[in-house]
Amino acid sequence: MNGDEIELKLAIAPESRTRLGRLPLVRDHRVGTTVSRIQKSVYFDTPDLTLARAGVTVRLRQGGGPVQTVKTAGERVSGLFNRREWEWRLNGPSLDTAVLASTGLGVFASPSVLTTLEPCFVTDIRRSLTILAGPGWRIEMALDRGEIRAGERTAPVSEVELELREGASIHLFALARHIAQAIPVRLLPHSKSDRGHALAANRPAAAVKATAPALDPGMTLSDAFRAIAHNCLHHLLANQDALRERGDGEAVHQMRVALRRLRSAFRIFRPMLAGQELDALRPRLGWLLSQLGPARDAEVFLAEIIAPVVERHPGHAALTTLRERWRVECLDHLAMAQTAVADPRFSLLLLDLGAWVEAGEWQASPLAGQPLAPFAAKVLNRLARRLRRAGGKRPDRLPPADLHRVRIAGKHLRYAGEFFAALYGKRARDTLTVLARLQDTLGEINDIAVAGPRLAACHHLGDAAWAAGLVTGWHEARRPELLATARTLWGELHRRRRFWRD
Repeated sequence: MNGDEIELKLAIAPESRTRLGRLPLVRDHRVGTTVSRIQKSVYFDTPDLTLARAGVTVRLRQGGGPVQTVKTAGERVSGLFNRREWEWRLNGPSLDTAVLASTGLGVFASPSVLTTLEPCFVTDIRRSLTILAGPGWRIEMALDRGEIRAGERTAPVSEVELELREGASIHLFALARHIAQAIPVRLLPHSKSDRGHALAANRPAAAVKATAPALDPGMTLSDAFRAIAHNCLHHLLANQDALRERGDGEAVHQMRVALRRLRSAFRIFRPMLAGQELDALRPRLGWLLSQLGPARDAEVFLAEIIAPVVERHPGHAALTTLRERWRVECLDHLAMAQTAVADPRFSLLLLDLGAWVEAGEWQASPLAGQPLAPFAAKVLNRLARRLRRAGGKRPDRLPPADLHRVRIAGKHLRYAGEFFAALYGKRARDTLTVLARLQDTLGEINDIAVAGPRLAACHHLGDAAWAAGLVTGWHEARRPELLATARTLWGELHRRRRFWRD
């Protein structure tokens, strides 16, 4: 058997499992009885994890007769897993490598892969399966509890898996939202096989950078927006575990980038998106940014403003005192960010964004079917003109507030350019590299400007006040060089031919 698998995964606290079956939507739409069984699954890979790198999973599951399954990583958008799946019922308990080539996946064309597959990790799961159905939809709801084992390491499993059997993905989001309103849940960005491979490699959750959305010139505006928005939401979701589990400051940064990219997409496609549904989502995005922002700002202040001066004056007691004061503040703000991603509002926001991207009112816009390529060129041209107006001929001579506006205009052009880069190839990459360097330089200048009031506020801290003055002077001495670099990059950027023009 083979086909597509579309599902949502929700982490759920063990003590909340019994409440799931009593939810009104679950109770009223249950078809038949819930079936429970024990499933022991062995996941295979080569010693150097060839399958994991290729985004392919091979699983042999016992329980009700051995079943061998192959899955691809597929698309992961807004928490949805959309994967290719092949399944074979076996007569014996051993892996059948002979059938793997029938999937047509390139990774199985190598005999060395087929002959070196070995157990990588095991899952022991008690699965309670309930079928839910309504007009035009049918969903399998699986409540899984158990553990993943890789050698001596283990990880608990307590999750709800919602798999679409009939209907549209909006039905998955609706059911997930119904659950999330009644029971604390967390949208999962990773499958059990992802977690198993990470456990086998003893690899903790880490911050993830943005990837480019998969666009092509033949897309419509609706196709392009959906691809970009899903890309941003996956970027946001992929960083929650590193923040939640490890308090990773880089994960906070990446989540803020994801939100800013998403809001940039809203601006780019505003003529198509405007409506009450988007208006209702905006303040909720603002809430999340307000919870993440202080942690990132404090970390930048500590790492980019204070730390470089401390490194050049090792053992200076006043500087060490100043650093430790801000380190405590960083930890406080990180705790606030961790609280935000554990808040039910975060999960509900992700689900509502995913549902809106999939089936929001914006899809009825007459612009939805318009071709992407001319629209992208028009957007990039408008943003480039705005940047040029903001910076003029000599942005290095602008006062800090105006230079900040140049930075923001450049950021809008950069995000749009990165979204549409796949339409233009190498020409886009070269120009965007220069724009990114300009953005980094302007960002450093802005960090110095923002740091001024913070450092001035230390005037009452005794020796730390003297240290703050030292930090201020050190960074002010850097400004002329940074401004000169910005001027050079500005000239280089505007000498380049605009890549969106034929």
